[in-house]
Amino acid sequence: MSRMNVFEMVLLVVGVGAAILGFRLINQVYKSENQLSWLMIIAIFNWLMLLVMFILLSLIVDTSKKELNEIKTMMYTLSENKRKR
Repeated sequence: MSRMNVFEMVLLVVGVGAAILGFRLINQVYKSENQLSWLMIIAIFNWLMLLVMFILLSLIVDTSKKELNEIKTMMYTLSENKRKR
């Protein structure tokens, strides 16, 4: 398991902050209006899309780190094979 870098830590904090703040704001507006309007539905949809984007960004970063480690391992293996010849 690799350590989290600064970008991943910032991504985690911003993602959790967006999730909590977005839920609280949408809940507060719903309590004041007591009904679902089209603007509320659009706000909820946009908030969910933002959360999906944060999750996808996190997965992309994780995948790219794994691919980078695989490339480093392949380069090391190839250089070792070249030295043996």
